[in-house]
Amino acid sequence: MKTTPTRKKGMLAYDNNPFWEPTEVKVGTSFVRVAGGTHVGEKGDSVSHSGIHVVKHVDKDEFVKLYTKNIKAIFDLKPTTQRVLQYLMKELQKTPNADAIYLAWLGADQYFSEQDLKVSRASFHRAMNELLTKRFIAESTMPNMFWFNPHLFFNGDRMSFINEYKIKPKEEGDGHLQKDVFNDQ
Repeated sequence: MKTTPTRKKGMLAYDNNPFWEPTEVKVGTSFVRVAGGTHVGEKGDSVSHSGIHVVKHVDKDEFVKLYTKNIKAIFDLKPTTQRVLQYLMKELQKTPNADAIYLAWLGADQYFSEQDLKVSRASFHRAMNELLTKRFIAESTMPNMFWFNPHLFFNGDRMSFINEYKIKPKEEGDGHLQKDVFNDQ
């Protein structure tokens, strides 16, 4: 791509649209990356999309809180289940490269007391059932040992949450075409 300096200080003119390539915009001390791509859609098809990617640096405690807050919103978790999820995340950080975790009431109760969180034993077990039902964890044959879903949990230092927004198709009979402009459906 050929560029030419312009009369505006530090600006360039382009012979082709430069925005077909991924772009970075400096905002404060961070960069926002803007790009397009494809992903697998709801029906298993390839879907083109545009995206905005912002990287934020946080400490470990804030990381766990942000993770559980976003997971809670996506999976519609009850407040107590979110607290149990925080406990689970703290325990996972202690066991790198594991795919199972020991989760018993005694350890959870100690964590909740230290964090000044109110969770009863019965509420803990209801939250564990919700995590089992929503497939965050699965029971092991070993007592109080649970397999965790590696697609939802990891022992790394990064996470991404992606929200896809689609325009709703028009209702039949309102005089408009019923077409998804992004997927040609």
